[in-house]
Amino acid sequence: MKEKIIIILKGMVPNNKIDEINFSGKTDILNEVGLDSLGMISFLLRLEEELGIEIDLNSLERNHLSSIDKLCMFLNSKELAAK
Repeated sequence: MKEKIIIILKGMVPNNKIDEINFSGKTDILNEVGLDSLGMISFLLRLEEELGIEIDLNSLERNHLSSIDKLCMFLNSKELAAK
């Protein structure tokens, strides 16, 4: 899942900014990637589409986007809860 998230994020960052970001599990999606609000919505929609999941925006918190690893933990906990 982490690799898929990184691929999606890389596709949303302008080419001239990709080399400035060290994409890893610790990458801060909000502060390092720099998506605006429309970009964040597009990112979440792409995640849902690519991963075949539905993200509950009511339970998604700012700290879930503080790293790719935390987003993965959030998404995994939601998938487990749905099963």
